[in-house]
Amino acid sequence: MLTAKAEERLQINTVPVELKAIPRTRTLGGVIALPDGASVFVTAPVVGMLLSDGEATPLPGQSVTAGQTVFQLRPLLSPEREVPTAAERVVMANATASLITSQITADGDVMQAAAQVEAATIALDRAKRLLADKAGSARDVDDALARLDIAAKGLAAAQARKTLLDKLTLEVKEGTIENIPVHAPRDGMLRTVSSSVGQTVSLAAPLFEVVDLKTLWVRVPVYPGQRNDFVTTSNALVQALGHSATEISVKPVSAPPSADPLAATVDLFYELPDADGRFRPGERVEVILPVKGETEALVVPRAAILRDIHGVAWVYVNSAENTFERHRVEVHFTTKDLSVLSQGPEVGMPVVVDGAAELFGTEFGAGK
Repeated sequence: MLTAKAEERLQINTVPVELKAIPRTRTLGGVIALPDGASVFVTAPVVGMLLSDGEATPLPGQSVTAGQTVFQLRPLLSPEREVPTAAERVVMANATASLITSQITADGDVMQAAAQVEAATIALDRAKRLLADKAGSARDVDDALARLDIAAKGLAAAQARKTLLDKLTLEVKEGTIENIPVHAPRDGMLRTVSSSVGQTVSLAAPLFEVVDLKTLWVRVPVYPGQRNDFVTTSNALVQALGHSATEISVKPVSAPPSADPLAATVDLFYELPDADGRFRPGERVEVILPVKGETEALVVPRAAILRDIHGVAWVYVNSAENTFERHRVEVHFTTKDLSVLSQGPEVGMPVVVDGAAELFGTEFGAGK
């Protein structure tokens, strides 16, 4: 029993014992991982030399956007392709002869079609004069018009074919090879840059890797015998290591099944939004998983629980005015703020939260 002055000096504060339905959870360790498909490798489309798109050379850790030019690639011809082989020279000679023949034929077709148009025009003029002199008929004029129309369309087709053939050439012009821009395929960060400016790269050589870090996965290894104890279809809570870290709700994802035979664990995966870049791949975190079954039990604040040298749990009950009695309890499990009791005081009984340690020291003379 304490005096009113002693109770005021100890600043004792009490809360009633409550009966609550507590959702069960369990805290396990997790690892931040990259989702499947979050990383994209970009390779060289042709053999060439890498050039910088600007003054700055791309470096790992640099942010890029989809379509942004990371490198310029100047294509290079191999020495054996600069000089054609004998068979290639024969093919090129035959192709040149065929092209020249086609161009000459097209010229002749244009001249022939032009002559037909000229003849059809003369025939039309004659038919019109005969009709005017009443020596011909309107039908002859119509026929002449039709023949002129056909001849004109034939001339237009011949001229179009000649124009197309005149544009063709088999000669290779020097200085016509243009640089090929190498773009970032998606928004993200350059995780690796495998080649540098000025380097000659081969076909399909790796250039750089772009990784999207806006959405990460949390891999949680659990013991196979306890996997069915968890509610794998409900959200879990993730927080960085440290008691002051903020909890983030994460949803389960369907990922390829994986396990670790050495650690005897199977993996659960959750999707973690990380637009602000708070977490990093490979980082360890705390994951609070929901457990099946909801327990209705006595609860008290965790600060109300005291343990003696034998590990036995106790609380101080305010049984009367200025009177506090030590009461033995059995803690079933704890949450972040509460202790769930399998045995303890009756519902509504006030237990000491602030000042419990001072009462314990007063009773047993701790520190004296």
